[in-house]
Amino acid sequence: MRTLGKLFGIAAACGYLAIAATNAVAAEPLKIRLGYGVAAEEQLWLLLAKPDIGTHYGRDYTIDGTRFSGSDKRAQAFEAGAIDIASSSANGVIFAAAEGVEGKIIASISRESKRGYSTSFYALASSPLKTVRDLKGKTIGINGFETSGHLWLKTALEQAGLAEGDVTIVPISFPAMAESLRSGKIDVGEFPQPFDALLHNEVQATRIFSAKDAIPTDEELIVLVAKDAFLKAHADGMRAFLADLRASTAFYLQHSKEARQILLDSKMVRVPADVFLGMSDYYRDPGLRAEVATLERMQESQFNAGFQKKKADIGKLVDLSYLPKD
Repeated sequence: MRTLGKLFGIAAACGYLAIAATNAVAAEPLKIRLGYGVAAEEQLWLLLAKPDIGTHYGRDYTIDGTRFSGSDKRAQAFEAGAIDIASSSANGVIFAAAEGVEGKIIASISRESKRGYSTSFYALASSPLKTVRDLKGKTIGINGFETSGHLWLKTALEQAGLAEGDVTIVPISFPAMAESLRSGKIDVGEFPQPFDALLHNEVQATRIFSAKDAIPTDEELIVLVAKDAFLKAHADGMRAFLADLRASTAFYLQHSKEARQILLDSKMVRVPADVFLGMSDYYRDPGLRAEVATLERMQESQFNAGFQKKKADIGKLVDLSYLPKD
């Protein structure tokens, strides 16, 4: 009887330990593999630099972040399943969706809008180039083909009576754009923030045109995209992450200089403080809500430009159900 009682005691103890272990595993926070970029993502970088700006980090989720200097490698990593969430050009996401790449836009990070800064194309001030009509025969640097920058350039050229064939287009990463312009590798380059502010700290430049000169209506610039299977499997963790991202966005918008100083101190941004702290910035929606109607207009522009041969269903591409409800 003692032996039987001891066996029952051991079995009960083992059962308790098994339940405790199961609960410990269940309590493990979601690990999000995040791929992010080098421009127009300040509130996302702020969350990475100061995760306690929200209330869920470490309990409901953690982030394993990887910075990509180019959108092409980030897109490849996302498609291959090497990252779970990617910050991405909205135009790039639309294009990929039309080609059958699976993903859901779950949040808006920044917009091209007349309500804020607009990505601009510059020549050196010492150059004779002053307008888009002057670009015939010149070399233009953009961050990649079939990107937002490519669309703005193509549209601006057409408005000036020129075609893509009238210029040479060279893909260059944003961190290398200023040096390419200074060295004469390109005659005009595409500059988002903070690279615009950094360029003007180093040289005198002439703005040839901006994104809003080419396409005056609002455009989603940077969005967050994730695969539907990942979202459904980790709904609570994703809601926690996006709640913290919204808190980070609120802090960035309400305490801009303090937020930017955090980014400088954490080395998330490597720009002289006097440049970064005073730079003009993109419009950012406080609720992180990507606009379906805006994305539909963007797709129409891409389709008309010949970038897309078929259209994606924008309504099915956007899923804002993981954003905070209040």
